[in-house]
Amino acid sequence: ASLAGREFILQRDCAPSSAMPDSSGPSDDRAAGKRKREQERGEAAEERRKAAEAEQAEDDIDGEDSDEGDSDEAADEDDSSDDSQDDAPRNRIGNVPLEWYKDEDHVGYDLAGEKIIRTLSGGEIDALLESKDNPNAWRTIKDHKNQREIVLTDTDLEVIRRIRKRMTPSAATDTTTMVEFDNPDARIHPLNSAHPPKSRFLPSKWERMRVKKLVALLREGKIRPPPPPEPEVWDLWADDVPKRRKGPPPLPAPKLILPGHAESYNPPSEYLFSAEEKKAWEEQDETDRALSHIPERFDALRRVPAYKEFIVDRFKRCLDLYLIPRALRQRMNVDPESLLPKLPSPKDLRPFPTHVSVSYEGHTGMVRGVAVEASGQWLATVSSDNTLIIWEVASGRPFRSIKFNGPATAVAWSPRCTMLVVAAEDAIFFVDPGIETAARPGEKNVSGEVEVSITSMLTLRAAAKPQGDDENADKTEGAKARAVRWRAVEPETPLYTSGCRLTISTDGDVQQVTWHPKGNYCAAVSPKANAPSNQCIIHALHQQKSMRPFSKLKGGQVQSCAFHPTKPHFIVATMRSVRIYDLQKQEHLKQLVSGARWISSVTVHNTGDHVVVGSYDRRLVWFDLDFGSKPYKTLQYHDRAVRCAAFHPGKFPLLACASDDATVSILHTKVFTDLMQSPMIVPVKRLRDHAVHQGLGVLSCAWHPTQPWLFTAGADHRVYLWA
Repeated sequence: ASLAGREFILQRDCAPSSAMPDSSGPSDDRAAGKRKREQERGEAAEERRKAAEAEQAEDDIDGEDSDEGDSDEAADEDDSSDDSQDDAPRNRIGNVPLEWYKDEDHVGYDLAGEKIIRTLSGGEIDALLESKDNPNAWRTIKDHKNQREIVLTDTDLEVIRRIRKRMTPSAATDTTTMVEFDNPDARIHPLNSAHPPKSRFLPSKWERMRVKKLVALLREGKIRPPPPPEPEVWDLWADDVPKRRKGPPPLPAPKLILPGHAESYNPPSEYLFSAEEKKAWEEQDETDRALSHIPERFDALRRVPAYKEFIVDRFKRCLDLYLIPRALRQRMNVDPESLLPKLPSPKDLRPFPTHVSVSYEGHTGMVRGVAVEASGQWLATVSSDNTLIIWEVASGRPFRSIKFNGPATAVAWSPRCTMLVVAAEDAIFFVDPGIETAARPGEKNVSGEVEVSITSMLTLRAAAKPQGDDENADKTEGAKARAVRWRAVEPETPLYTSGCRLTISTDGDVQQVTWHPKGNYCAAVSPKANAPSNQCIIHALHQQKSMRPFSKLKGGQVQSCAFHPTKPHFIVATMRSVRIYDLQKQEHLKQLVSGARWISSVTVHNTGDHVVVGSYDRRLVWFDLDFGSKPYKTLQYHDRAVRCAAFHPGKFPLLACASDDATVSILHTKVFTDLMQSPMIVPVKRLRDHAVHQGLGVLSCAWHPTQPWLFTAGADHRVYLWA
């Protein structure tokens, strides 16, 4: 029915007006009413459209107002963004510590690369004054990194207060509710109601086939159960099995030395070679060069040419890695103090000399030698002012002075009587100082020997007298013959009046004279003698004969000599070694290798088992004759040459070492009777009252025979007694 009605209306509306009947029946009324309703509906629609347009216009006006407000808000946001830009960090140095800028006038650089000048300054006093003047000082903090002061707002203070009370920063934070997050791992209930698949509870076909295969292998015997463990049996008498050593761990290759200023393309001026340095570098061998290239300066890195020796250097580096063996250094973590020996305190090792007790003044030249009489009452000194002075030890009073025609170089007292031997004027003089002794001639001393008067000993015997005229003999005899020829001093000369009785000509200056402990033999050393056999001569006083024990010595010139205190041994020191000879058997016993470049003196301990050598290269070498030919100890306490070293001849375990630095080292040297115990060597004192004169210091030293006193003679014309 609806389709029929629609078709009728369509036909009516589409029909032409001429075809419509011209009648005013009911159909015309219905059509007029319909048109009227359509017109009313159109007017209503037009009114609604106009009302909508008016509303749209009002909305557009409101939108413009809102746009203006939004623009204002955007401007405010821009202003706030500018404020946020101000709050952003100015200093763009990253994590660089500010301590690196403590000596600069700035603390870093901003985003544009400009320096941030240091503006925050002042101490505690300035802060106190500012706190009184500025009401906001208590809420102002200083940002030293960005160099600005920040005033905390009330909101900031509230946040700080809440954080200090262990609360959330914002009061709007809801701490009562909990936000549930999806946690699949903790899910225990399914989210859907689907049934589980059948494969989850049915036995697997592949597992059944695997089990079937294992059962078949077990039945065939191809799979057997593991054997039972063997019982533990311990062999109590067996030795420990040596553990297998592992190979050394691989050692990393040594790293190359990092380049320095000399390898820079623009090195400092002090690293650039001058013409002389460049020539010397080119003349050097490649292995001796400190640098492998000549430093050059370039304006820019792009101007640096290619390195010519690059391939050669790489090849050598490969050879080093391939051929050079590597070793791992074991570094010991040891306290250096624990390696030092535990030495006793010097206070426990007294007595030893510490201060000047007596000063002997009277020489005007360098004092070359000093000697103490056997009783310890008299002291003899010789000087380059051509004088020999005999002093009284206790008072420092000069007892006798003898003037020679040339410099006096050495002096020694006889250990058996009050007689002197002096080296001066290229000769040796035996001197009777005229000092009375308690023993009388003809009586026996403590050792059972008959005392002989000094006058009889110093009288020239007929066997020693020269044949013919002395002047003719001097002309015909050579230097070797004159060095062993004894003569008497003429009675009418000043030397005879002073006490000189016998004289022997020498081949050069005598640097040292020393007596045998029994007082019969005296040895003289002349390092600059023309004949090698005259460098060391032994003179027998009782027989008035002289012996040359060495025709020629290996090792250089003879520098010093000493007699063994208990054995018939003679110790001779050449420039670099020490030789020991047996005088009775006339054979060489031992050679001691000192390692020194130039030996200056030698001294023997009173036990005879220890020898100490001083050298011009500042060293003190100690030999233990029971150990071998190598040094037992090598000591160095001085900055300049060691001139003299001397053991105490008595019971005190003391050793003195005189040097050209104008000091004397005193060492406590205790030698034990137990051969298994090493000697105790402890430095206890440094004596410093002498002065350096013409590059020389203390030239000689000697111990008192019975007291721990030391006599020193220096190049500063002074002689001291240290007590």
